[in-house]
Amino acid sequence: MSVMIIKMLLIHATVILSVGTVWGLIMYFFMHQWWFSAYPVIPGTFLVIGLLEILILKKSRNRNKKVLNSMLIQRIVRWGIVLVVLILLIGWARPPRTSFIVSFMGMFLVYSFLSVWFLVLENKSRKSTNDQLIL
Repeated sequence: MSVMIIKMLLIHATVILSVGTVWGLIMYFFMHQWWFSAYPVIPGTFLVIGLLEILILKKSRNRNKKVLNSMLIQRIVRWGIVLVVLILLIGWARPPRTSFIVSFMGMFLVYSFLSVWFLVLENKSRKSTNDQLIL
């Protein structure tokens, strides 16, 4: 596994877990009405999705002809996981609406920022080897 992939995995895990933990603690200690016991599932979901995305990106780097197919599969898997988690959380946990929306969308924004940043880094890496990823 390349050093860049390991760094991406560590950065993703650190940022998602840090933001998720800080927001969870803020809700738990200072905004009791917003806290719901299933909250840890939200950062956990985005942690898993991000790690899968990075690992799929690693595999697609070695198979240049299948990059777009890999990206499509990655997006289908990502959105499938997100939809399943959303439905399960809403159905079983019945979290407070505002808290759930703010928490889920906040983690989604953090995840999306990391995803775009990693894609830009990967594209720069490919560009330096004349193997550009076109999106």
